[in-house]
Formats: sequence, C-alpha cells, structure tokens
Amino acid sequence: MKTFILSVPPTAGNAVVPGAVAALDGSCTRFEVMAGSLSFATPLDLCALRALVDQAARVCDTVFFDCPVTPDVHNYLARMNFYERIPANVELSRGAPALRRTNRTARLIEVCRVESSDDVQRLEESVWAVAQPHFGSGPMARACVSVIAAATENVLDHAKSPVGAMVAAQSYSRTGLQLAVVDLGLGIPDTLRSRAEYRSLTDIEAVRRALDDGVTSTGEAGRGAGLAEIISSAQRTRNSTLVIQSGRAQFTVSCSRGTARTYSTRPGISTPGTWISLVLKP
Repeated sequence: MKTFILSVPPTAGNAVVPGAVAALDGSCTRFEVMAGSLSFATPLDLCALRALVDQAARVCDTVFFDCPVTPDVHNYLARMNFYERIPANVELSRGAPALRRTNRTARLIEVCRVESSDDVQRLEESVWAVAQPHFGSGPMARACVSVIAAATENVLDHAKSPVGAMVAAQSYSRTGLQLAVVDLGLGIPDTLRSRAEYRSLTDIEAVRRALDDGVTSTGEAGRGAGLAEIISSAQRTRNSTLVIQSGRAQFTVSCSRGTARTYSTRPGISTPGTWISLVLKP
C-alpha cells in the first residue's frame, strides 16, 4: 500500500495543491491531507483544497483529511460547507461541528460545485447577492457576476473537469470581496492546442491568445468570448486584481482607477485545470 502525505501550510494552502494533484497518478492507495496547522483560508484555498480531496477520493482507496486544530478555522471550513457532501471514502480527523447558521448571503458564497447550466444560473444570483450590497448595482457588481459566469461556463464548455468547478466567495471588511473558481480539467493551454494552428504555442502564449475575443478551441464562429469577457469585466472595475492560472502560465490583471496593467509569469509547477481568482477592493 502506497501512501501520499501532503502537508498544508498555515496560509496560502492552494500553493501545495498543484504538486499534490500531479502525484495522483493511480499509484497511491491512501492519500493524507494534513491541514491541522491551517490558520487562514481564502476562497481560492478552499476551492483548491476541496477539489484536491474530491479528486483524491476518485483515484485512491482512502483519503484522510486532518482538520484544522484551531476551533475558529475548523468552524469556518464548516460554515463554508467545505465538509458538506464529502466523498464516502474520506475520513475526517474529527467531525464537522454543528453550527447555528444565520443568513450570510450578503457576505459569502459557501464552497459549491458547478456542473450544469442550471448551477451557473443559481450561482449568478448568489454572486449578485454578495456583490450588490457592497458595490451597488453598478459596474463593480456586474463585473463580479460576469467573471464568475464566464469562468464557470468555460469549465462546462471545454474543461472536462472530473470534479466540475469549485466556487466560493467571501467579503472582508478590509480587503474587499474575494471570489474564486477552480477546476482540474484540461486547462487553457492543452484545450487551445487541440487546434492545429495553436499547437506550437507555449503555455503563456496559449493563455494570452485564449484571452483574446473570438479565440476558441472549437473554431466555431461566435465562440471564444468567455475568457475575453473575464478580462473586460475586470477592466471595468475601479480597483481589482484578477489572477488566471493554467498550466505553466499565470496572468495577473491589476486595475486601479480605470488603468489596467497585465503581468505574466511562469510558475515552477504546472497548475492543473484553470484557477481564477478575483479581488474587488473597496
């Protein structure tokens, strides 16, 4: 029996997920996620870790998740539905706490899975409910809805993600609204390179081309606006940071007072699927 043990750092837990997903090559029978030291989790952390747990449950006999030892963090994961509908072969180090829930639709979107167009429609309503109280009915709120809708629809159309798209959002008093979408599918570079004219592109070149309006892996006229819509929506905001990670490419679009700056980097470890995070600052 081969066991893989992953140690999750206190913060930025999403950083260790790409390497762990790559290790799920069918050779492990037991997978352990040691998240006991987790002290803070963003929506991106939650989505990435839950996607990892679900994928590990698909390919391993058993999965062990060491829950955060800090009660507030353990309770937060429960409040964000991280432990909801956990696969039957996943063992938690301790039970999920019973919470007294209040209506927090104006402050957060619990971790959820998007697998159909109906899921996208319900998600759009949830995103609007979170964004509108903070940003009104103007471009900031509409950008939130557009980014999440375009990102999740892109997963349904192209990604072939084994775990669907994991989505979460949280509003913070100091840093603003954070939204995240994570899938473990084909990823933007491999999807685009399925067409002959894009086959020679590097990951960074492929993602850059995919962000152009009208560029699509299908070659169908009128398609390819999804990722371009994510960029244009972010650029309509006053103060935001959009990060798109896929394969060996990471694009950051930083918008401040109508001015947008784009940066690209090549991460050392390939990001499985496509990960999108948006931070809208007050």
